[in-house]
Amino acid sequence: MRFKNLGIFLLLLAIVIVTSVFEGSFAAPANLRSIVRDTGLYGLISIGVAMVIITGGIDLSIGSLVALSGVLLVQVVNIRLEPTDFESKIVEVRAEAVVPLEGPALRLADPLPDIRAGDQLTFASTSGRSAVVIRRVVQVPADPTRSTPGEMLTFIELRDRLQLLRPGIAVRLDRVTHTNPYLACIIVLVISATIGLIHGLLITWGKLQPFVVTLCGLLVYRGIARVITGDNQVGLLGALTEFKALFTGSVFRIPLPLVSRISGESDSWGTIAWVDFPVSGLILVVVATLGWIFLNRTVWGRHLLATGENERAARYSGVNTSLLVVLAYVSCSTLAGLTGILFTLELNSVQPASSGSFYELYAIAAAVLGGCSLRGGRGAILSVIAGAAVMRCLYKAIVVLGISQEWEMVIIGVALLAAVSVDELIARWPSGWSIKLAGRPNKQAG
Repeated sequence: MRFKNLGIFLLLLAIVIVTSVFEGSFAAPANLRSIVRDTGLYGLISIGVAMVIITGGIDLSIGSLVALSGVLLVQVVNIRLEPTDFESKIVEVRAEAVVPLEGPALRLADPLPDIRAGDQLTFASTSGRSAVVIRRVVQVPADPTRSTPGEMLTFIELRDRLQLLRPGIAVRLDRVTHTNPYLACIIVLVISATIGLIHGLLITWGKLQPFVVTLCGLLVYRGIARVITGDNQVGLLGALTEFKALFTGSVFRIPLPLVSRISGESDSWGTIAWVDFPVSGLILVVVATLGWIFLNRTVWGRHLLATGENERAARYSGVNTSLLVVLAYVSCSTLAGLTGILFTLELNSVQPASSGSFYELYAIAAAVLGGCSLRGGRGAILSVIAGAAVMRCLYKAIVVLGISQEWEMVIIGVALLAAVSVDELIARWPSGWSIKLAGRPNKQAG
C-alpha cells in the first residue's frame, strides 16, 4: 500500500512536469491557483466518498446532492428586493470607467441612504419600469475648476450599462434583503447530514445495498432540485458580495521558484512567483487534517478500517459497526453539501439539471486512485487528495495542451480502470503465492 500511495504522488508530479514542458502556461500562477481551488472543491467530496468506500460501501448520490445543496442555499437565502421611500434625480452620468470608477456610474441630487451591493435603482422607461443593479458607492474627487479644491462627490457605480439613464431622470431605490447567509449554510449542511443519516440507516438497519440506496438518491435529489426550481437556473444575483468574497477569495500567497521562468512570464530563473492560495484549498486542508487524525490517531478510525476489512469479525469483537457505517455516510453527505455551497458561491448560480453531474465519478476515481480499495478496509486521506489533484491536473492538461475536451471522460475512465486493475492484482498476488507455497513439497521432510 505504501508503494501505491507513493505512486499516486509520482504520477501527479509526472503530469505537472510533462505538461509544463510541452506548455509552460500550465505552470502560470493563475492556472496553479485554479488547480488548487478545483482540488479543494473536488477533494472534499473525494474525502467523503473515501470514508464510505473504506466501509465497503459506495455513494452514487454525491453529484445530485451537490446540485440540491446549491438549490437549497439559494432558496433558504431567499434574495428579494423591497421598495424604499428614497427617491431622487440624476444630476451627473459617467458612461466610461475613470479611476477610481471601474464601470459606468451616476450621481444623485440627494444624500444617499445606506446602500449595499445588489440594491437596484428603478426608473420609468418606454417599456415600463426598468432597473439597474448597484455595484458600490464610490467617492470621486470633484473637478477643481468647478468646485472647491479637495471636494469629494458621491457616485453610484453600476453593474449594468446606463441604458437610457441621463441627468434629470427620477430614480427610486429598491433594497436587496435576504436571510443571514451563515444561518442558511448551517441549514443546508444539517439537511445534507440528515440525508446521509437516512442513507446509513437504510443500509444498516434496513439491510439494503448501498448501491441501490444511493442510486435512488442520485435520481431523487436531482429530481427534487428540478421540481423546486421549475427546472430553471437559479442564483444569488448581485447580493452577498462580501460573503461570497470570503469563501471564493484567497487567504495568503505562496512563493514558488522557477514558475515564472517555466510559464514564460520572466526570463530569469531566479524570479519568484507568488501564487494565491484559495479559501477552498484551506478548507480542504482543515477537513483533511481532521480526517487524517480520525483514521490514524483515534480508536474509531481503526474500528472503521476494521469494519471495512471484515465487518462480521469487527462486530464480534465488540465494534459498533452499524454506527460507524452511518457516520461514514453522514460525513460523505455533509461534505457533499459543503461542496455544493462552495460551488454555488463560486459560480453564483445553480443549474439543477446539470450542476454536479458526474461528480460522483470524479470522487470515486480520486478515492480509488488514492489507494482506497473498493472491497473496503483500506484508504489514506493524503493519497485521496493526491488522487483528486491528479484528476484536476489531467483536466487542466487537456485544456492547456489544446486536446479536445471530449477526451476528458476517456482519460478519466482509463485511469480509473487502471487503478482498479492494479488494486485487483495486488489483492490476488499474495493469495496466489500462498497457494503455490502451500502446494510445494517439503524437501527436508524426505
